[in-house]
Amino acid sequence: MRRPISWIGVLSLPLLFALTAKPEGSLHAQSLPAETIEIDARAPSHSFPHFWEKMFGSGRAILSLRESYRHDLRETKRITGFEYARFHAIFHDEVGLYDEDAAGKPVYNFSYVDQIYDGLLENNVRPFVELSFMPKKLSSDPNALHPFWYKQNVAPPKDWNKWEQLIEAFARHLVERYGEDEVANWYFEVWNEPNLDFWAGDPKEATYYDLYDHTARAIKRVSARLRIGGPATAQAAWVDRFLAHCKEKNVPVDFVSSHVYGNDRAEDVFSTHENISRNEMVCRAVKKVLRLPAHAAHLDRVQRRVQQSTTSDRQRLHGAVSRQHDSRMRRPDGNDELLDLFRRLRGARRREDSFLRRLWHPRRAQHSKSGFQ
Repeated sequence: MRRPISWIGVLSLPLLFALTAKPEGSLHAQSLPAETIEIDARAPSHSFPHFWEKMFGSGRAILSLRESYRHDLRETKRITGFEYARFHAIFHDEVGLYDEDAAGKPVYNFSYVDQIYDGLLENNVRPFVELSFMPKKLSSDPNALHPFWYKQNVAPPKDWNKWEQLIEAFARHLVERYGEDEVANWYFEVWNEPNLDFWAGDPKEATYYDLYDHTARAIKRVSARLRIGGPATAQAAWVDRFLAHCKEKNVPVDFVSSHVYGNDRAEDVFSTHENISRNEMVCRAVKKVLRLPAHAAHLDRVQRRVQQSTTSDRQRLHGAVSRQHDSRMRRPDGNDELLDLFRRLRGARRREDSFLRRLWHPRRAQHSKSGFQ
């Protein structure tokens, strides 16, 4: 258990991070300017929650059947105590969930699905379920394959009724196997980065809303307690319009998700030429949700849930950073507590943020080249 750090006295500490000479060409070779951080030891103490250690991204679903994956899962859990794992492609044909018989009737096989989620839960890690990608026999375009080497299909379904049946059968099976109380603690996220090349609907945004609407209503038919959200975009795209759409169409939404990468620019995320530091990037992205009109009536239930939750519940917001590349946001309507918390912790996190930037940038470039996401 992490304990709050207390201070005695009022300290004014001039900090110079580049104190020693580094080898030429290293990341620390350039001197950083001195900085003064003032700490009021008489102020209330605060814990230092590691938001980025709450959920990790980890490739695609089938990889979790490997013993090497499970070894790494156990070690990472031991070191960080993370709570959720998110991976792509639970509906990929390699998982074997969906098929159709000669008459075109859906056939479901949950054998690998069970082994995948059993492996997480046995190690006290819960799934953050990304509902993707399209089984080829359900796809409106079997040739709409993503460039990644495992060639996931990114087209809309050919039959929305069959898609809803798949989602409902999938969610109902999970509830029957693991219990409603357990699955109510999971997150169900619709797709991955539909604003990029992971979604072949045309036009992208409107067809994604169709996908979300059908998916969300199918999930809620299984249980109103299951948590559904989106738009799962990169660069905090569509978030405001997505919530406006859900309000207008009265579509259930329990959380908002998006991704901000370590090398995203202000132009990418905010369509502005401002010089926004990495420390502020996530805060500004969260603000895109917090500053939405307060009269979004269909989100009242979400607002009540956040207002009634404990501090530790709010600290589970997937709005910080994950180990790999994801930033996820949970909506605390009209509540600036999250932004205040980030600002309080920002000074203490500078050195850790520097490490994460060094970690993220080369990995993003490597993932883009290798076809790993």
